[in-house]
Amino acid sequence: MIQRITTNGMMNRYKTNLMKSYNTLATAIERVTTERNFNSYAENPTKAAQAFQLRRNRWNVENQIANTKQVVHKFQQAWDCLDDTYQDLGVKLGKYSALRASNDADAGGRTALGQVLKGTAESVMQTMNAKYGQNFVFSGADGERVPFEWGPNGEVMYRGMPVDVAVPTEAELADKTNPWQDIPDPNDPTKKKYQGYMDIVNSIENEHTFVDLGMGMKEDNGQLIEASAFDTALNGADFIGYGHRTVTLNSGKEVMVPKNIISILNQMGDVYSACSPEDGSYSDTPITTADGKQVSQEEMAEALEKALEASLDDVHSKWIAHDTRSTFIETNADRLDSLDDSLNEQITTIEDIDPADAITALMWAQYSYNAALRIGTNLLSQSLIDYMN
Repeated sequence: MIQRITTNGMMNRYKTNLMKSYNTLATAIERVTTERNFNSYAENPTKAAQAFQLRRNRWNVENQIANTKQVVHKFQQAWDCLDDTYQDLGVKLGKYSALRASNDADAGGRTALGQVLKGTAESVMQTMNAKYGQNFVFSGADGERVPFEWGPNGEVMYRGMPVDVAVPTEAELADKTNPWQDIPDPNDPTKKKYQGYMDIVNSIENEHTFVDLGMGMKEDNGQLIEASAFDTALNGADFIGYGHRTVTLNSGKEVMVPKNIISILNQMGDVYSACSPEDGSYSDTPITTADGKQVSQEEMAEALEKALEASLDDVHSKWIAHDTRSTFIETNADRLDSLDDSLNEQITTIEDIDPADAITALMWAQYSYNAALRIGTNLLSQSLIDYMN
């Protein structure tokens, strides 16, 4: 059957095709102006779902990058503080002053050097009390509490805990029948002998501040898998020492001295400040060590000098270990930046247009629409002539 061609039929079909051409042109214009392949989920569900997943991954990566930058700055501040403590204050000032005080020919300047050492101890404390933002760098998980301060009797305190605490021996640590945690304090039966040591150790081992740095942060039965996150808590007592050590003098005598470098410098300052200002001779007043033994001022000076050397080695080791962690964070930051660029490239490939293809499509849509308008003019003219006839 032959379909009858009428003017109304031609006009209706023409208007339908004209609107299609107009919609195609409008879509092409929108793509060129927005530079996007689609602007709603309905336009391309598959691509939109892929883009959403990629964008969610990128948001996570950007949060991890922000966390990493904060940790990098905090660790850099800590590195600088440890550098100052070890190099400038410990070696160049503290060790140098101690050597001069012990080896000077007439020792007439011991009193002045004692004041220098006490000032060095104060400088180390101030350096280790540095802040990053609103929080103290070396205050562990409690960033709002000042790490180091002087106690009521001039002792060094870490967050309210004395650092020069009694340390259990190897035998006591190994004794399972009478755990060292249960040994009473002979001076105060209501307390445990090593309570101060336990408090600091628990502070170091049990305080953490975990952040997500893109290492696959996960939980297992509600407990964080520590290897999947990064611990940013920096415990000052762990870096500059706590407890006591026993050093052997040149005479063979063993003397118990602090491990904390602030305590060592401060006690050295006390010993040299007590020397005679005329000839630098040591005071005759004996000193009672942490284990109850008495030693002379000169013996304590020698013991503290050896302890300073050992503590500086400990600080240097902690400094190197911290530098290794800092290097890891910086490497991780580079990895996250590279991952962010890769995700952004994938998102761009899915969402963004190819400019050459989009402009070509726009020109073709414009050409088609103009052609449709021209055809419409011809149809409209012919229809009017037919109507007039």
